Amino acid sequence: MRQQQAIQKLWRFAGIYGWQRALNKAVARKRPAWIRPTWIRSAWLSPIWQGRENPLRRANPRRAEVSVIGCGQFAFSCVCFYIQKHNGAVFLTAFDTDPKRAATLGRYYGFRQIGTSATDVFTNPGIRLLYVVSNHASHTSYAIEGLKRGIDVYVEKPVSVNYEQLVQLSAAQRSATGRLFAGYNRPYSTAIQTIREQIIASAPAGGFSLSYFINGHLIPDDHWYREPDEGTRVCGNLGHWIDLTIHIWQWRSLPDWVDIQIAYANLNEPDDNLCVTFTTNKHDVVSMMLTARTEPFEGISESINLQYGDLIARIDDFRTLTLWQGNQRLDYRYRPKNVGHERAVMQPYSTGNRDWHEVSVSTLLMLHIKDMVLERRSASRFELQLQVTQLGTDIHHALTTPVTVS
Repeated sequence: MRQQQAIQKLWRFAGIYGWQRALNKAVARKRPAWIRPTWIRSAWLSPIWQGRENPLRRANPRRAEVSVIGCGQFAFSCVCFYIQKHNGAVFLTAFDTDPKRAATLGRYYGFRQIGTSATDVFTNPGIRLLYVVSNHASHTSYAIEGLKRGIDVYVEKPVSVNYEQLVQLSAAQRSATGRLFAGYNRPYSTAIQTIREQIIASAPAGGFSLSYFINGHLIPDDHWYREPDEGTRVCGNLGHWIDLTIHIWQWRSLPDWVDIQIAYANLNEPDDNLCVTFTTNKHDVVSMMLTARTEPFEGISESINLQYGDLIARIDDFRTLTLWQGNQRLDYRYRPKNVGHERAVMQPYSTGNRDWHEVSVSTLLMLHIKDMVLERRSASRFELQLQVTQLGTDIHHALTTPVTVS
């Protein structure tokens, strides 16, 4: 029965993500020692893969300059997958606190070095770009160390799990010669970019109406995502849609304040099966339902509904988008599913990326909601503009009197 379900799941994932990504996800779970990327890139797929127009491919794809800290499932099946797809064998040093994960990822993708500590990553003279895909609480410290050394850094979400980390990371970003990129992917999805084009081309309107329904992974009570020091599922999961909301509001302008209401299904498990709503002084209304009562067979799925002025949009799991505007209707279908991962991972090789200010604002709001959840609070007003001003003041102070980040 398990084998039959595994085959069915692989077949289903191939229909959603394409065969190469589906097979890569399967390998990332099992990590057999004998398999290599060339086995996945089979002969009958290679002409298709290599023949596609690829604006992200670099002129010199073979220089080993990319290192990775954190060698888990996401690094294996997403980050390294897309880097190799576009740039080939550019991997330098892999490090993980679990040596087996580092060894399997390093062997599979052809890393030149398997680090025994993070120091091996930072002291390798060939490093030009660092991807931080480790546990959430460690993101900030690794990113800051990279920025201090003049390295370009891509830090996976969440970029910070407390306010002090955010201050220090933003200060490092302002003073660094290297660039900093955040791993929030949904703003880079084709569906969101299409909606953005429609809204920017439309006449200004009032508030946004937004709703998200998210079917998340079922995780045990003792999963590390739930740890307060790791930011709970608010930072680990819900932060995606908090960030997307800030991104969408930014198309117009950000509100001065956000009134937040949280309904908990179970106060003994406050970061799961909850509904978060926003209202603002710009007459926005937003609802986010995160539910994880069972493991979704096809992985995380979501539906998004948006209305702004005379534009209505509906996204179904980033596989389809429907737009209505007046008497016009437009339908889009995405195969493979496009949730923005590829474009997000390739930010260091692209132009037109998000401004760091937008990420820092979404992180401020996310951390406020995280604190509400930890304290089991149901209502709060987040003074967005005042908090942004305070963050700027604290960043300036950190630049003049730096402190150690925990």
